[in-house]
Amino acid sequence: MPGLDLEKLKRGEIESVRGPLGNFPRGVYVEDCFFVRAPLAIVGEKLLHWDTSKHPELEVSILREYSWPAPPNVFDALALSSNRPKDKWLIDHTWRTITSGTPDGLFVAATEMTAAKQSANTPANRRDTKASEFWKKILASRDKAGASGGLKALPRFQAGKIDISIRSEFDGLMNMTPRVASHFQSLISAKPFSESGHSPDEVVPYWQETLVQGHTTLHAGFLAAVKRATSWQVADCTYFTSDTYFMSVTLYELSPIENGTLVWQIDFVSAPFRSYLGGTDRFFAGKEMIKGAAKSIRLFRADVEK
Repeated sequence: MPGLDLEKLKRGEIESVRGPLGNFPRGVYVEDCFFVRAPLAIVGEKLLHWDTSKHPELEVSILREYSWPAPPNVFDALALSSNRPKDKWLIDHTWRTITSGTPDGLFVAATEMTAAKQSANTPANRRDTKASEFWKKILASRDKAGASGGLKALPRFQAGKIDISIRSEFDGLMNMTPRVASHFQSLISAKPFSESGHSPDEVVPYWQETLVQGHTTLHAGFLAAVKRATSWQVADCTYFTSDTYFMSVTLYELSPIENGTLVWQIDFVSAPFRSYLGGTDRFFAGKEMIKGAAKSIRLFRADVEK
């Protein structure tokens, strides 16, 4: 991002650019830079523990952060209901998945479908409960795998004709911009990205229920931070999604400057393009990502500075 004008950033402008598409066909990344009128530690702690569910425009209905190992009741808030239109798509696709044994657009492993197989004759009033139980078990198993073995321990799954490994997706995204990956190497080589790396200064696991393309989608992820007196590096990795896109990673570098904090943000996403973001290709997906990032940045900055 050449030629940054600090004065413009201090006036509230956000500098954004879409990265080159590169040779990873499922990847897109965009960069943003912005200024927050607050000290480094305050901005960093807010970033690690920001409750996006308090902003309806971000369409996050549930966000739960916790510590590893996960408490036994951490997924209890998940209760899908056919009476809520936003849940209907996920319930219908879940039910077709666990009665037919085929994923029907959902990103689940074959063993998970087999273990959850249900009869198509199950009463309608039990389907919501069964669907919720299905996803609670998956969230719990993904969480346990990620906590113990990093991204490599997560199960592979089929998305159409593509065999997806989250570890491979992550590597593909990082290979799109080697200089950025090198700059954040001490963070992205740490646990839980790696099963055998060093531990970062803080890890915050979370799961959330949000709207994607107008329907409920479930996510599991973690934030990890390396904290230094001169700068912080933070990663937000969504390593599991129930549908629509495969994973996302956002890298942040926070630097103290002139009575505030300069934030460099790089958003990566891996997705089955042409079906992700309403059928757009990677070029237009990048533009949509810039719009989404700008909305989140303005809300985050306002929360920190108020």
